[in-house]
Amino acid sequence: MTRVARIAPLAVSLGLLLGGWSLAGMWLSPELVPPPWRVLPVLGGLAAGADFWHALGLTAARGALGLGLGLSAALALGIPAGLHRTVVALLGPLVAALQSCPPVLWTSLVMVWAGTGSAMPVLVVFAGVFPPLFANVAQGCAALDPRYAAMARLYRVPWPRRLAREVLPGIAPAVLAGLSYAMAAAWKITAVAEYLGAEDGLGARMYWAYRMLDVPALFAWALVLMLAGVGLEIGLVARLRRAALRYTSRARGTQ
Repeated sequence: MTRVARIAPLAVSLGLLLGGWSLAGMWLSPELVPPPWRVLPVLGGLAAGADFWHALGLTAARGALGLGLGLSAALALGIPAGLHRTVVALLGPLVAALQSCPPVLWTSLVMVWAGTGSAMPVLVVFAGVFPPLFANVAQGCAALDPRYAAMARLYRVPWPRRLAREVLPGIAPAVLAGLSYAMAAAWKITAVAEYLGAEDGLGARMYWAYRMLDVPALFAWALVLMLAGVGLEIGLVARLRRAALRYTSRARGTQ
């Protein structure tokens, strides 16, 4: 794929966004939808200050910590559950129910239990990403060939070696696929949790811009969230998806 072919989708999407944004400002009101040439200088002013990078780093750190905790718990609980297919079948409805819970529900509950602050967004991200990651890990383990497990038991292969040589490579495509979804979701969940109950971070900055009716600043912070999300998608999430596809294709080719 040439460089032009890689850049073209991003350029078209950016052009449509800016065009639709400008038209919305002319159709409604520049006070309600400030045009890009009013928002971009505000964004540049925000980016010139240290508080901007502190808020951006805080949101990224909260999302990464919640995602890391969710992945660790999913591996620790999903692997033992997935190795017993009856457990996977029994826990299916519970996992589906947890996956259907919106972030605002977890945010409300965690605010009651833990109050506001950095712990709240981290716990909300954990609650939001753990169920799908657990489901992917458990289903990946359940799909492993049982003949390998029987052979490992026959030759008394130690569990750490079996985990490293059989289980983790076997569930890698499922983990990568779940992680690609969880990374994209964690960024949005963090922003929502900060907006509703954190003292600082990108979501909290959006909330205070809304409270002060500073519409250009509100659009500027929203643009930061969008651009950071696009960067995360292009830089990490898309690569994880491609890695999962390559891993799956290679595994099928060796069968």
